[in-house]
This record gives sequence, C-alpha cells and structure tokens, in this order.
Amino acid sequence: MHHSRGLLVVVVLGACASAAHPVPASAPPDEAMIRQKSHDVLLAFDRGDVAAVTAMLGDNYVHFEGAVTDREHELAELAARPGDGPQIVKRTWSDERVSSRATDAVFIGRAREHQGGNEKHGGYNFDGWYTLAWSRASGDWKLVLWTWRIAGAASQASNWNQIYLHGTGFEHAPNHLLVQSAEAAKPGTALDVAMGQGRNSLYLASQGWRVTGIDIADEGLSEARAAATAKGLTIDTINADVGTFDYGQDRYDLVAMIYAPSGIKRIPDLRRATKPGGLFVYEYFAPIKSTDNAPAPGALAAQFRDGWEILVDTIVEDTPDWALDRAKLQRFVARKK
Repeated sequence: MHHSRGLLVVVVLGACASAAHPVPASAPPDEAMIRQKSHDVLLAFDRGDVAAVTAMLGDNYVHFEGAVTDREHELAELAARPGDGPQIVKRTWSDERVSSRATDAVFIGRAREHQGGNEKHGGYNFDGWYTLAWSRASGDWKLVLWTWRIAGAASQASNWNQIYLHGTGFEHAPNHLLVQSAEAAKPGTALDVAMGQGRNSLYLASQGWRVTGIDIADEGLSEARAAATAKGLTIDTINADVGTFDYGQDRYDLVAMIYAPSGIKRIPDLRRATKPGGLFVYEYFAPIKSTDNAPAPGALAAQFRDGWEILVDTIVEDTPDWALDRAKLQRFVARKK
C-alpha cells in the first residue's frame, strides 16, 4: 500500500520555489485548482496510474509517512504494485485548506478513506490529514511534498504517549488545588478525568479514595499502574476518550478535572456523574482570547448555579502544572447539594 499509516510528524514547507528555476511573479493560483490537483494526484496513486503520477511529481518530490521516499523510489514502488484495483475505493474530504503564492501552494485536508481489495473482511478504514505541497518553479505545477498523519483521538493519544514517555514538561506532584479540596472531604469514590501518568489518582488513592482514572494515552496509564503497584495502591484505569466516555449518574464523590481540556464540553455530564455532597474540582489555563478552549470568566459558575455550592471560583497568575513557567489559571471547586 502507498499508505504506511504510521503516526508521523507533519513537515512544514517553507518555500517550494527553487532559486535555480525562477518563475516570473504572477498572481497566486486559484485555490479550487490546487484542491483539484491534490485530489487528482491521490486518485492517480489509488489507481496505480504510473504515467499520470510521473507527470505530476516534481524532481525534488518527497513523501514522508514515517519514512522518507523520494521520487525515484515512489515511482518504482508504484510500478511494481499489483494491478488488482484501486487501493482506496472511497475518499471523503473535509476541512480542506489551501495556502498559496505565485510559485508555491500548500493543500491541507482531512480524508476518511476506505481500502479496496479486501472486501471479504470489510476493508480498512482510515481517518487522516494530508499535507500536499505544490511548486511551479520549473513551469508546470508539480507535487514536491506529501505527508499524512492520523486524525482524531488516535493522533492525540500518540502525542500524549510521547510526552509521558519522556516525562518532561509537566508537574509530577499532585495538583495543589486538588490536594486542598480532597483533604477537606471524606474519602469515597473519585474520578480523575484525563489522568495522564496518574499523579493525582495516586495521591487520592494514598488518601483512601477509590479512584477511577480515564485517559486516551496508554503510556500514561501504564506508568500509573506501575507506580500504583510499586506504592502498594489500587487504582482503576480506563483507556478511553474523555470526550465520549459514558460517565453515568451519581457515581462519584469527587470529580477531578485537572488540565483536561478535551473534557470541557462534557462538564454537564460530569455534573450528573457527581453524587449529592460530592466535589467537582477544576483547574486549567484561563482563556486569553474568545477562541481558546476554556470557559470564559463566569461561565463555569453559570453551569453550577443550580443545585451546587460554589467554593472556589478564581483566576490567578501562578505556575501551571503544564507547559509554562507562568500563566493565568482558572481554579474552580463546587459541591453538589
């Protein structure tokens, strides 16, 4: 297959035009044309059309999908591929973008794809982001860069696995707000949303809480389980997307949502999952602009106005648990009546 489908880093193209082959300045290309050329070159690959692909690839073409493939090897692999039908029989595009100048253009698009030649078992399905860079440094538009990376939760899991594997960039001690809140409560059942490598779950378990932690990063969960075993603690870990998990109703005496932006839209469900008398503890970066993925000042309090007692609702400048030395942070604690 021409898709290795590994998890990879998208290469950012700086400038496609070659100084050795200057092109007179002209208007940028029509975006619809670049979009269509991007679709066409992939369709040609799908069909195994060596002649069409050869005509569209630039001399300095590179395909990066976990490994680097140059023009010569790409065409050789395509020519050697069995002629047993298209590799991708259906491709549905979304979120397409084109950025262009007079001599170069970059297409980015998300595609949901269905593999051909495997209908007995249903065929593979892929969901990923393409980056295709085009140049007309030598006259005609030619493809000079092709990258693909997996989309959705799997991509997020890969990123977080890298972070937990290297173990840097975040606080390893339990969150201070959570510690203060838990110390004032009677231990019971606790939910750690986006638990990561388990720093907060392990603390709660050490204080007598029965903890369930949820995260998409299996590396983080593995580290949490190993640490729990080493410390003689018991925690339950669930490898799941916090954005889609079923939290149930009246299950937890404490819900910890500490630096868990992917769960922000699930706050109404987490409210329902909290038992009467239970605590909801939240800390994350305060929004700087309206497009930030964080509740605006007062928005959390508005969600907890009915049936809750708000104990903490503040925005402070402090050292965050993640990413930065200083930042404005939103801290919020509420008790369900």
